[in-house]
Amino acid sequence: MGAFYDEIPNEALIDWIKAQKVFWVATAPLDGQGTVNVSPKGYDCFQIVAKNAVWYQDMTGSGNETISHLREPGNGRLTIMFNAFEGPPRIVRLFGRGKVFERDSPEYDRLLPVGDHRRLPGSRAIIWLDVDRVGTSCGYSVPFFDYVKDRDRLKDHFAEKEDVDRAYLDEHACEDCTLAPATEKGGMRAYWELKNSESVDGLPGLGIAGFPPKEGAIRKARKGIKIAYGQAANSRAAGGWVQEVKRTLGTEWRFELGLVAGVAVGMWLGARGWESLFPR
Repeated sequence: MGAFYDEIPNEALIDWIKAQKVFWVATAPLDGQGTVNVSPKGYDCFQIVAKNAVWYQDMTGSGNETISHLREPGNGRLTIMFNAFEGPPRIVRLFGRGKVFERDSPEYDRLLPVGDHRRLPGSRAIIWLDVDRVGTSCGYSVPFFDYVKDRDRLKDHFAEKEDVDRAYLDEHACEDCTLAPATEKGGMRAYWELKNSESVDGLPGLGIAGFPPKEGAIRKARKGIKIAYGQAANSRAAGGWVQEVKRTLGTEWRFELGLVAGVAVGMWLGARGWESLFPR
């Protein structure tokens, strides 16, 4: 039978949560047309601070839906789920409000200071959850799986990018810097600026990545879906409606051709009048 609590109820459940090798996080934008997101998380990156406060180290990836949704004004909804793959069946959900502490922020550095062995290559933020409800349920249909080992590919990939950052900082004086600027090709900031500036619905993403997306950034907004998240998201700030029309049409020449045709038709109608469209 399922049960609900105001906090993680006991030490036994805390120990069980700490023993899990994978967990899932779920978020959604406030707009009902927006994209609901579920992301799996691995590595030994989950920490329990208290029975109603937890956090995990958010690793860099090609998407940043969780960060975007938590940063949305008035949002912050976050659910973290664990389930048993061995032993007795069990599902645990932690419900609450989340916060984003980006890398090199004071909050991030307090939890993962420079030199802390827990800080993994590719770490971009800490996701904090203030837990206001805990739900447990059976999980009778969840299959058994044997854990083999962690995948090192993500850590290895971003370790190379952090090597680029370190090489840059060795040659350039920058007090308290841990990363090279986004202009340094192959570094972490360059990757974030390219892929982590917005969500698939156009919400601002990782703050350090900048918003609106820079020229050449990977566009993840779903084609044909327009959701109003404020003036900055709608106009993309630079270029205004002209740039937005160009994106919608897909190419520069289509826009230019349509603009010329529209002007020509307008001039013709202005000279001959609307009556010319309806001969008597």
